[in-house]
Amino acid sequence: MSDEDHPRREPAVAEAQEVLLSVVDRRLTGDLTDPAVLAAVVAVERLTVALRTTDTATLTRALSEGAGAVPDASRPGHDLAELLQEGYGQVLEGLNRRADGRDSDAALVNPDGGAFEIVTDASLLRAAVRAAQGSIDAMPYYRERYGARGSRFASTDSAWLVSLAPLPADVAVQQVGWLSRVLAGRGMPSWLMEVHLRALVDEVAAAAGPQAVGSLPEAERSLTQVRRTHVDDELLLAAEEWADETAGYAVPVPRAGLLLAAAVADVRSGLVRDDHALAGWVTDPAHSSVGAATALAEVRERVLAQAR
Repeated sequence: MSDEDHPRREPAVAEAQEVLLSVVDRRLTGDLTDPAVLAAVVAVERLTVALRTTDTATLTRALSEGAGAVPDASRPGHDLAELLQEGYGQVLEGLNRRADGRDSDAALVNPDGGAFEIVTDASLLRAAVRAAQGSIDAMPYYRERYGARGSRFASTDSAWLVSLAPLPADVAVQQVGWLSRVLAGRGMPSWLMEVHLRALVDEVAAAAGPQAVGSLPEAERSLTQVRRTHVDDELLLAAEEWADETAGYAVPVPRAGLLLAAAVADVRSGLVRDDHALAGWVTDPAHSSVGAATALAEVRERVLAQAR
């Protein structure tokens, strides 16, 4: 029987809250076979990043009483009320799946991303979510351009990447390369994947030991090696300095110069055909003043002149 044949059930919000509170102490380990519990683990971990705390009492207060119970506690850029609403909605969907005997997949916590495999080990899933949300917080471009939708995609992409760790290195490298190409075509240069993979390796090692990182370091090294062949670290940093010197605070997002250089690297390596998805956005009048757009276009030309 297909999913469409199932009448949709709407479990009580109280039941969803019970599931969320059952994992709020973040002690649950092992394989998450219950979709509702998996959704709750993701929701709680995203909440810990937004609130900058793993304190059980604070998390419980937010889940039980709402965003108003923890005023001014969340990081800038995090809409706590929206995050709580998403979390409850995902757990409700998990309860529907539990009742219908359906398994977990990425669509459970990110319906827009499609149904693909993600890691279901509780410790590794938390590590994936922390790395994803940490990467977003470290790079304001993500949130400025992709918003809450980008945050959901980051978590499921990260949970998929962790599932590659046990694979042979050549397979993991190929799979990471495929995702990097897709994301670069949407305005996320592969340098961002390098940064994320380093954060992911650190989180996975901290959560499950160094042996758990598997082939992920090799995948990161492969991306870095290819990028440095065309735009080395010195040119990345130089591009950022040029942007600061010529555009200053008028840049649409921090590290715009570095992102432009990283996008050029992807074109030179053949990962994508052109860098319009990134360069077009940072120089668009909707995001940049005329002066800043002109300055950034000049930065891009300087990078093109020095890239290999």
